[in-house]
Amino acid sequence: IVLLLKVTPAMANKSVYGYLEPVQLSPDDVTLTAKLDTGAETASISAQDIQLYDKEGEKYVKFTVSHPDLEQILRYDLPLVRHSRIKKRASESNKTEKHHSRPVVNMEIYFDGEPHTIMVNLIDRSHFSTPMLLGRSALEKVGAIVDSTVKNTLLTKSGDY
Repeated sequence: IVLLLKVTPAMANKSVYGYLEPVQLSPDDVTLTAKLDTGAETASISAQDIQLYDKEGEKYVKFTVSHPDLEQILRYDLPLVRHSRIKKRASESNKTEKHHSRPVVNMEIYFDGEPHTIMVNLIDRSHFSTPMLLGRSALEKVGAIVDSTVKNTLLTKSGDY
């Protein structure tokens, strides 16, 4: 059986990854598991102790990154890019507010060995199975196509089982 797939120009510089893949945070050199989610627009990371403040006339955000999967707590102090409006799930919606407002920062990550700067919104993800989520905009930036039937293709590729 020969299977022919049509490769579109949008797919030309992309690779296929599983729905769970390792992401390395820079400059901390810490690897965590990210969910690659084509149903989400933006990326998010498990942030706690989020503090907005002014620094030399600019808005900044101090926060920690922690999750049951991480062995340490990471501390960040980054410029605020913007606030995002994230639609609430039906289970958390009330009649007055249909969106969450979340701070957004630029973060340096390594994905498949390559450095990328992506916009990440800050939210406590400690109750989720993964500390990071990469949505469509981040997936486009890192050149990822997601195969939801597999996971950890990067670990298999590198031999780090």
